[in-house]
Amino acid sequence: MNPSFTDMTTPTLVIAGDRDQSPLSVRGPDWFTDPYFLSPGRKSLLTLFGAEHGLGGIAGYNITETTDENPERVALIQRLTWAYLRSALDLEDASWSAAQTALMESSNPLGRIESR
Repeated sequence: MNPSFTDMTTPTLVIAGDRDQSPLSVRGPDWFTDPYFLSPGRKSLLTLFGAEHGLGGIAGYNITETTDENPERVALIQRLTWAYLRSALDLEDASWSAAQTALMESSNPLGRIESR
């Protein structure tokens, strides 16, 4: 399966774990970063260190099993997603910029953000 991202022009936050070994692909973790690397337009990529397919515990609505339980990672995803959305919907909102700086300056970051 080779999905195309050429029409994915909307600004997007892509979130991926660097240890994601999903049964959806034999390529490994980089398969989940394709929307960032292969699509045009403004994108940001949050790569979570040590995160598997559940990204720290997000398996689905009312689903409790995960191979990757990490409440701090789940909280980070929540904070960064809200910051991204606030800034995307209000171009004068500085939440995304502040969240990126906070992650970058963390003494023990749970991930990294790339933007283009």
